[in-house]
Amino acid sequence: MAAAAASCGTETATSSVTQQVSAPDVRFAELHYDNVSTDVGEAIEVSGPAGTDVTGWQVILYNGNGGASYDTKTLSGAFPATCGTRGVMVINYPVNGIQNGSPDGMALVDAGGHVVEFLSYEGVFAATNGPALGITSTDIAVAEAGTEPVGKSLQRSSSGTWTGPIDNTFGACNDNGTTPPPPVVASVTVTPATATVTVGSTQAFSAAAFDAAQQPIAGVTFAWSSSLTATATVDASGVATGVAAGDAVISAAAPNGVSGSATLHVTAAQPGFPNTRFSELHYDNTGVDTGEAIEIEGPAGTDVTGWTIVLYDGNGGGAYNTQTLSGAIPATCAARGVLVVNYPSNGIQNGSPDGMALVDATGHVVEFLSYEGTFAATSGPASGITSTDIIAQEPSTTPIGQSLQRDAFNHWSLTTSTFGACNGNGAPPPPNSISFSGRAPSDPALPVGFQSQLFATERTASNTTVTTTFTWSSDTPATAGVDQNGVITGIAEGTATFRATAADGTTGTLALPVRVAIASTTASYIGNTAFGEPADADPSDDFIVRHAEFTLSYNASRGEPNWVSYDLDASAFGPEDRCNCFTFDPDLPASFTHLTTNDYTGAGAAAGFGIDRGHMTRSFDRTTASLDNAHTFLLSNVVPQASDLNQGPWADFETVLGDLARFQNKEVYIITGPAGNKGTVKNEGKIVIPESTWKIAVIMDRDKGLADIRDYRDLEVMAVNMPNIPGIRNVDWHTYLTTVDALEALTGYDFLALLPDKVENIVEAGIKPPIGALDGPYAGGEGSSIAMSAAASVDPNGTVVDYAWSFGDGTTGSGASVTHTYAQDGLYTVTVTVTDNDGLTDAITTTAAVANVAPALGAFDGATLLQGGTYAASGSFTDPGADTWTATVDYGDGAGPGPLALTGHSFALSHVYGGAGTFTVTVQVSDGAATTTGTATVAVTNVPPALNAFDGATLLPHETYAASGSFTDPGADTWTATVDYGDGAGPTPLALTGKSFTLSHVYGGAGTFTVTVQVSDGAATATGTATVTVLALSRAVQLVRDFVDQRAAAGAINRAVQIVLDVQLDVAARAFDTGKPAVAVVVLRAMIVEIDVFVRIGRITVTDAAQLEAMINRIIASATAG
Repeated sequence: MAAAAASCGTETATSSVTQQVSAPDVRFAELHYDNVSTDVGEAIEVSGPAGTDVTGWQVILYNGNGGASYDTKTLSGAFPATCGTRGVMVINYPVNGIQNGSPDGMALVDAGGHVVEFLSYEGVFAATNGPALGITSTDIAVAEAGTEPVGKSLQRSSSGTWTGPIDNTFGACNDNGTTPPPPVVASVTVTPATATVTVGSTQAFSAAAFDAAQQPIAGVTFAWSSSLTATATVDASGVATGVAAGDAVISAAAPNGVSGSATLHVTAAQPGFPNTRFSELHYDNTGVDTGEAIEIEGPAGTDVTGWTIVLYDGNGGGAYNTQTLSGAIPATCAARGVLVVNYPSNGIQNGSPDGMALVDATGHVVEFLSYEGTFAATSGPASGITSTDIIAQEPSTTPIGQSLQRDAFNHWSLTTSTFGACNGNGAPPPPNSISFSGRAPSDPALPVGFQSQLFATERTASNTTVTTTFTWSSDTPATAGVDQNGVITGIAEGTATFRATAADGTTGTLALPVRVAIASTTASYIGNTAFGEPADADPSDDFIVRHAEFTLSYNASRGEPNWVSYDLDASAFGPEDRCNCFTFDPDLPASFTHLTTNDYTGAGAAAGFGIDRGHMTRSFDRTTASLDNAHTFLLSNVVPQASDLNQGPWADFETVLGDLARFQNKEVYIITGPAGNKGTVKNEGKIVIPESTWKIAVIMDRDKGLADIRDYRDLEVMAVNMPNIPGIRNVDWHTYLTTVDALEALTGYDFLALLPDKVENIVEAGIKPPIGALDGPYAGGEGSSIAMSAAASVDPNGTVVDYAWSFGDGTTGSGASVTHTYAQDGLYTVTVTVTDNDGLTDAITTTAAVANVAPALGAFDGATLLQGGTYAASGSFTDPGADTWTATVDYGDGAGPGPLALTGHSFALSHVYGGAGTFTVTVQVSDGAATTTGTATVAVTNVPPALNAFDGATLLPHETYAASGSFTDPGADTWTATVDYGDGAGPTPLALTGKSFTLSHVYGGAGTFTVTVQVSDGAATATGTATVTVLALSRAVQLVRDFVDQRAAAGAINRAVQIVLDVQLDVAARAFDTGKPAVAVVVLRAMIVEIDVFVRIGRITVTDAAQLEAMINRIIASATAG
């Protein structure tokens, strides 16, 4: 530590001893943060003396990855007597409420903001915010691995050591043994480490004690001593007084003898300001200036003849009045006296700034003072000399009778005028003094966790600035710290005292208030990125930070935001003053370069023109509460802006937008950022100076947002891109208006991405095309006329000159109002493109829902037919649509519907009805979406079957009657048939084959028989008959004899043969007649033999013989069959 301090030019004397680090009386006692599976029962136990009130104490959890706090629990009440003289309090956390380490930690902070202890588990780390800022944790050296069963914890014993995991004892004491001894002082640090004073001046030193873990120890009493009292003395409170020129070591010792020290350098007193000098001035008062005068003071008797008082105009530096003195200074007050020079009303200018030079008779400038600022004289005796500001001034409200007066210590102040009388005894003023700038006690209190920067100036007694360096220290390190650049950091609420010590030992202090900033409960910031977070093609340099007050993308390589986006309305404005607390954003990763406000200090001098810390979210736009305003001073919200830009057109544009929100009830959505690279601040490579800064503002009515946007008239978009250069302070901000498209091309970011595309395209291009409007959506039927109108279309800055329609069915139209007939049903997109007088267009669409119209089927004829007749008819239908139609017909006779050919809108019907009955002919015509049905009636009358004639026969007994027959019937009936052969058996079923039948029957006896056939179709019966004659055998023989006689008559058989045959046939016939068939058969068989003989001898032809034998054989067969 000593080596590190020395490398920064600071000498710190420390002494240390080895000790056992002791636990404080109020301390952490038990912890559970991890177990197997889901973490449950997470808790922290704090123990302390029974009755100790810990109201306002806090347990703050810290994330070891980055060092920031992530949870705060505030304690209240007193410790119960859980175990005699001590007690415990348990703070329970939700599932996974305490992080699992590697590492993480917890700080116990008392009600005054003092860190009582800062412990960690699974490693050590330094806190980067909150009360433990800058403190390195102490590892408890035990941990929970996440494999332990539920119910375990880590516990502190009375010896101060931690053990576990073991069964938890939350709510019971586990560290209540012998009270640990008080912490042992291991080192002491005295601040400031070095100081310089003049003889007779004082320097306050402070001491802090630390234990072996470098944790501060409160309540230590120190014994102060000086190594050389002849040079400097020190009292019991640490205030040292310079006695004589030289060096002394000032030491502070703890009760255990451990001490620390600092070096005090004492210098001789500086010479005083001039003996003859300005002593009183009055230049301004309420109303008309009166009694204006200047007084000089000097040794009595000093001759000032030829001396002059020259008045200078601070605007330009020229002299504007000279008054010449004469005579000697009277003995107004013993050895010294005064001279008064009176001026007419408004004879002395009112400053901002102006000045006066006292010039001796030789032309030497004795002193050149100014009020309300400093300037360099450009003429007269003081030409080239820079004035010294008396600091004090007279405002225009100064009562008449007051003046600015110089005291013996070279300090000017406003008091009742004493022109003509001495202000003091004229003793030489004290040594040099230090004044502060950058922050004043009257400024808003510095928020805890935020920073500002102080600047110190050393002046001689004559108010001349001394060129020197300063060592900075904090007299109240628990309240605020300070680095060697004068950057101060608020640590805890209270009054912080900062000390600046010049190289010559002159020291001065400045007390400033520090407070905890609070967040607004009334401001609304819900729309910070209402239109989307801007994105580009390379997110690697976009670190997104979402504060309540604004959202930003931070670019670590540039040291500034890529963009900042925030919502602004009247709720964001309030009475809070600017905190002027520029601070590194704690939400940025620790690996990013840690900037402070000092990284901007001197930027203008290095650049050759003024550079401001330019807010992207304007500080004045977040003034309802201290934390809201403080966040605007985070350096992630700041870019280097030329002063002429920041205080000129940029500020003017900010005012315009702010006034819209404050006074015109508007909601203003702002996106802003830098562009380009002009090098870096002070050429340090940390912060890029942009070539320009840009801003996009979306302006809507209060509380309106994305959901309320229908077209571009619902919002106004303004975009500017302003060059980051000097010399433009008085340029009208309108000069830098541009388009969002241009800014997107410049930055590569896509802005306003959530806007509807059509609206986005228009507002980003900065154009005002016409706005199309349709009175749709439309509805109608196919073939019917639909009226459509775009007459409501408007052009905000001109007129609509053309309407071009597309009806979605391949046809177009024109005019503000049109009618259109759709040939086919369907959902059509209707588009109208309107064109304004600037040639800009807008296309808007709606739909036309065209309903289908079903075909209308005309009546068609029925018919009355006979069975088997052909039904023929024609029909037609109408349909306004250009459909594709199909049709079916069902003739009603059981075949079901069948396709029906269409010719255009017509059809022809043709059908043969086989059955009788009344039939409904059903025709259906479909256009694919609807079907129309038409019917007609066909009455079909039954036609009885028509039986064709069939053969009868002439047979012999026992021969088979065989015949075939058929019938006709135009109907498709089901027929049945019977046959009655007429021989007494009656009708019997007759099998049909189609419309044919076969008859077969054997008659046993002779007779004449009527064969009757009947065919029925179920409704009518047809009857047919034939005659079958069955001859008696004797008659059959007679027929044979008739054949012989016929052949003989024909000469085919000679007479002799005829006679022989006739005789034999007669014999056979008588035998049959007399019931002697066997005799007849014998005769007939013999006759066959005889015929064969006749054939051989040529008495009969073969043909006739064959016929005779066949006839005879039939008779024989018949006779023998029975």
